Amino acid sequence: MSPDVMLWVVVAVVVLVVLGLALVVGSRVRGRRRTAALRRHFGQEYDHVVEQSGGKDRGETELRRRLSRRRELDVRDLDADERERFAGDFAGAQNAFVRTPRAGLRDTDLLLQQVMRTRGYPVEHFSEREEMISVDHPDLVGHYRAAHAVAVAEDDADTESLRKAMLDHGYLFDELIGAGHPESTQRTLPAS
Repeated sequence: MSPDVMLWVVVAVVVLVVLGLALVVGSRVRGRRRTAALRRHFGQEYDHVVEQSGGKDRGETELRRRLSRRRELDVRDLDADERERFAGDFAGAQNAFVRTPRAGLRDTDLLLQQVMRTRGYPVEHFSEREEMISVDHPDLVGHYRAAHAVAVAEDDADTESLRKAMLDHGYLFDELIGAGHPESTQRTLPAS
């Protein structure tokens, strides 16, 4: 092979190696940016999903699926009458909680489903509700998950667990009906 041909072969190999490295580095940079964006959006839920999914790639795939699914939904805000009606229903559940904590908590758990259904969220399965809450309210989904577990448990939870679950449901309720609207109220539990 002549020296000129050999030089062109070496140049071609170097160019291919440089292009390959650029693609690998670019892919890693894009991957880090996607990871950072998912972490920013989901907060602690990012770590929860990655752990539950068995690894970063599967977890991030799941989180991207949730975001995509959420974009497909036509979720709407409640009107003033709906907010007022639901706020009244929540006050009733709080009063029931004072008399029979477990029943009041279950009423609140069901009320959250009604609010979600009215707004356009899927509500048939808890996992669907949990996933969509993780997209729209990632800071509250862990509390919702824990409160729902207490609400549907068959065992006798202690009063403090029931009270905490009721408060956690109240925070999500405020967000779902549109906290900041005049019809929404701040969540406090009546003294039991």
